[in-house]
Amino acid sequence: MTATQYQVAFAVLSVMLAFITSAWVNAITRLTVARGALLSQDHPKKGALLVKIAGNSSTYLTSILLVMLLLRVTATVLVTSIVIRAGWAMPELVAVAIMGIVLFELAELAPRTWVLERLDKVLLSAAGPVFLIGKVLGTLSAVLVKLNRVLLLILPGRGLPKGPLVSEEEIKSILDVAQFEEVIEADEREMIHSIFEFTDTVVREVMVPRPDMVCVNATATLEEILEITLKSGHSRVPVISGTIDNVVGIVYQKDVIKRLHNGRAKATKKASDLKREAVFVPESKKVAELLRDMQQAKTHMVVVVDEYGGVAGLATMEDLLEEIVGEISDEYDRDEPNVSVVGEDAISVRARLSIEELSELLDVELPHSEWDSVGGLVGGLLGRLACQGDTVRHDGIEFEVHKMKGRRIASVLVRGAPVAASPAVKESK
Repeated sequence: MTATQYQVAFAVLSVMLAFITSAWVNAITRLTVARGALLSQDHPKKGALLVKIAGNSSTYLTSILLVMLLLRVTATVLVTSIVIRAGWAMPELVAVAIMGIVLFELAELAPRTWVLERLDKVLLSAAGPVFLIGKVLGTLSAVLVKLNRVLLLILPGRGLPKGPLVSEEEIKSILDVAQFEEVIEADEREMIHSIFEFTDTVVREVMVPRPDMVCVNATATLEEILEITLKSGHSRVPVISGTIDNVVGIVYQKDVIKRLHNGRAKATKKASDLKREAVFVPESKKVAELLRDMQQAKTHMVVVVDEYGGVAGLATMEDLLEEIVGEISDEYDRDEPNVSVVGEDAISVRARLSIEELSELLDVELPHSEWDSVGGLVGGLLGRLACQGDTVRHDGIEFEVHKMKGRRIASVLVRGAPVAASPAVKESK
């Protein structure tokens, strides 16, 4: 074989190994201790290695990244030498163009998609080689990670104290690719996206606002309580004394029915005799924390208070779970879509729809730092109490107050932006 033939062979081998190491990197970034332990049930030796790798992922990832980089550089240098030897015009530029396309397709894009379809198999095949490379290059990798931390201290930002990590945005991108490749369903992707958003959501964004609360007075009789709960479709309602800011407890419909069924209504004449203790939480509390607290306290309803101690609304277990799984409807819920098409260029949205949901629907960035709901956005842009027919514009999008409920905005017409296809959008009849 000639020198050129040797160079071609080594270049091809380097690209092939770059593909394999890139696949290993993509697999290891998705590896967790729990996944390694699960794989060890059927593959004890390889699973045990994966658990060790997951426990010190920064060292092993750095080692594999170093090998992958060396392979890519080797392939590029060899191809450059081949092009120069062949006497082509502008050989460096030709070599960069060739290797840019080859490495992007075979060492970047293809491994990502390939790993998504067979993650467990790739992890098991990578366990031994990755563990060995990590042991051989572990010391060098540790030094490189420390140098990286020093460099990150110089650059803006707080740095990455644990070395190479996968960001939330990268995981979301992986999910987008997985849906496009039909590895996961659209609903599964949306649910995982919702879990990420769940950790950043506060109770104020999901609660039933104060004006929509259904309450009973502490002096209400059992018959009155039963009538209110049946009419509203709620199995639990707050008990107030005088004003809504003075919530003294929660009354359960099943307790009322039990007392009436057992003929003990005379002994228990009013709501204050049957109420249970209410749980109060601040409106700034994270919903992820609240969900854990509600599970531990075995309660399904909490009263939300604002910074001044007044009642801002209430939140139920259903409200929290809907942030992950989507709208949960029962036989008492009216089928009123949050968004409906009312014309060729207009949609009607409920004022309680969150600004982030509308932004995603219209594929625009609407201001959401000061307001949580579309109604709040419109009222804020108007700068006064809204009236039916009021119109305001923001970045080319027109908002018109469609319906009012007392002094509150009930629904808004939105014009001027295309609506993304979504099951939440329904045609108005």
